[in-house]
Amino acid sequence: MVYWIREYRTWIEVVDDNTYKEYALPRNGHIDYIVSRTLVLRAYKDKGPYTKGMTWTIPEYALDKALATYRKQEHTFRQRIKKAAMYLSPRDAEAIILLASHNIVRLELVILPIQAREKPYYL
Repeated sequence: MVYWIREYRTWIEVVDDNTYKEYALPRNGHIDYIVSRTLVLRAYKDKGPYTKGMTWTIPEYALDKALATYRKQEHTFRQRIKKAAMYLSPRDAEAIILLASHNIVRLELVILPIQAREKPYYL
């Protein structure tokens, strides 16, 4: 997922994908504290209401929950991800980040076409 964001980004970049942060989760009337790996994203240019430098932290447990939700919603994804993690597409990464961020972060990844030579040379 981090690869797709770094490769096809348009306004947001991955700052760190291996940060550990403490989170407080309310459970059964009390608060549990957990340490979770966190994906840190930052806007590297202005985009709509988001200014350059704005940062979002998405905990790994939120990404896991979003992945489970997306797997239920998208049947083709479920079949692809069973084969191997390499079948995760940029579209899948966008949907998972959108779910994990509660519809706040829309990556808008753009896949540029491969430049083909006008006159290819063959051996």
